[in-house]
Amino acid sequence: MGKGKSGTFFLPQKVTALIQQGKELGDADDIVFNQSNSKQKSGSVGILTHDVITRRTFYIDAVIFALIPFKNPNLY
Repeated sequence: MGKGKSGTFFLPQKVTALIQQGKELGDADDIVFNQSNSKQKSGSVGILTHDVITRRTFYIDAVIFALIPFKNPNLY
């Protein structure tokens, strides 16, 4: 089994408040940032970094980290 982790970041307080009220993250982002279907686009990380990091690129390192044991089976 492999495990990996992506980076972490703080969500804006307005987004967090909506999540605490039961909204999904993508829906909260759409409300706060006046967007439509942001969860299918660059997601929170893309919105907050102005697409320097997109939802897709956010997970690349996590997947690579999860593959480490498979690339080095003699060590794991």
